[in-house]
Order: sequence, then structure tokens, then C-alpha cells
Amino acid sequence: MIQQLACLLVAVTLSGCVTSQYSVPTQRQEYTFTTTEREVELGRRLAKQVELEVDLAADEPLQERVRSIGRRVVEVCDRKELVYHFAVVAEPEVNAFSLPGGYVYVNEGLIKRTQSDDELAAVIAHEIAHIAARHSVKRYESGLGAQLVQLVSLMASREAQAARGVSVAMHIAQLSYARQDELEADQLAVRYLTAAGLNPQGALRFLERLQDIRFTERPQYLPRGVTRPQYGITHPFISDRIRTVKEELFGVADYVDYLNSPE
Repeated sequence: MIQQLACLLVAVTLSGCVTSQYSVPTQRQEYTFTTTEREVELGRRLAKQVELEVDLAADEPLQERVRSIGRRVVEVCDRKELVYHFAVVAEPEVNAFSLPGGYVYVNEGLIKRTQSDDELAAVIAHEIAHIAARHSVKRYESGLGAQLVQLVSLMASREAQAARGVSVAMHIAQLSYARQDELEADQLAVRYLTAAGLNPQGALRFLERLQDIRFTERPQYLPRGVTRPQYGITHPFISDRIRTVKEELFGVADYVDYLNSPE
């Protein structure tokens, strides 16, 4: 494994394939070694694997509803060079996910929790935003970078304790990036919904309902005054997401949204 990583590091360094480009969604100058063509191929392979492991919903009108909303949001998103694919998964969990290269999946269980096309569009726009901002690609690259940093540290120190320390630090950093990606996707989703002529407040309504679902269906009792550590989760608290969406919608959130309270 060490030899493989070392060879990969050399290959990336010598090939000169790291490029710099300005990202319109994030408004940042970013560096990457994953081309769009490579991203699309990766997404295609992952989608093929996903569809071997899950069942797609047999309800064709529901599939077309999701595809239609997805196409509407894609028309205004920041990455129109991709061919986007949308599918409904026959799963009861409240969940949706996206893959590199333009693949978006929404569970039937989530769709049943929405009360309008605007709310469903908010979920779809959030996943499109992940693709537009290349979040999964950057996470893949940062994961590889974390392995290489740990490898270099291990080779330099020859001490397992030092390597473990680097591993923990990189893991915390990656969790932080993952949470930031979710908030960024929420911001972009509001912008895309507005540009598409959909009601962006659907994002706020669905997050508030999702918060209620978490309270009522997955209760977690903690001692008074104790909150869950933010660094220990890959997604922001829903209250953080609600605050982010309100700030994007109205320029400011409510006072209570800034309070540090557990869900």
C-alpha cells in the first residue's frame, strides 16, 4: 500500500496534471487533478454500482416528477456541461444523495415527507449544488491527500503514535470540510431555486420539518446543558442549516437561530 501511494504521489507530481481554475459556484480559485471527463467516468461507474445494490421506484410518474424538477434546476445551475441523471430509490429512509458527474438519487421516503414541488425542488437543488461545486470530487482528492500526508509523516517519524496523531487531525479537518460543503450546498440551492422561478422558502420549510422528524422519530436524550460535539459529525446540525438558509433568503436569521442549542 505504501509503495502504491508513493507511486501515485510521484505520478501526480511528475505528470503536471494539477490545474487551477476559478469555481463559479464557490467563487474561489481551486486546484484539482480530476478532469471533468474523469469525474463523469467515476460517476458513471459509481451509479452502475449503486443501481446494482438498490431498487429504483417502479412509479414512473414519480420518476418523471423528479426528472422534470431536476431539469428545471439544472437550467440555472453553474455546471451545465454535465449530463444530469435523476432517479427515485425505493427506500423508506428520508435521504437523498448525489454522485460525481451529475447523478442524483432521492428516496421515496423523503419524497413522501415533502408537501410541495418547491420542497422537493429544494432537496434536488441541494444535491445539484454538491455536483456543481464538485464537493465529492474535492473530498476524494482531500482523502487521497490525507493518506499521502500520513504516509510522509510515518516515513519521516517512523513512530506509530505520530502517524495516529496526523490521522486524527486530518479526520477532524475532513469532517469540517464535509460540514462546510453541506452549508455551501444549502446556499447554492436557494440561489438556484430563485433563478429557476421556484419558491426558495421550500428549502426552509423542508429543513424545519426535517428537524421535527429528527426530534420525534430519533430522540436522543442528553444531560441538561450538554450538546453533541460539532467535530464528531459529518453533517451540520439542522439548526445550523436552517440559519444558513435564512441568512441566504433574508440576509439575517432570527436571534434564536444563533443560540448554541442542541437539536
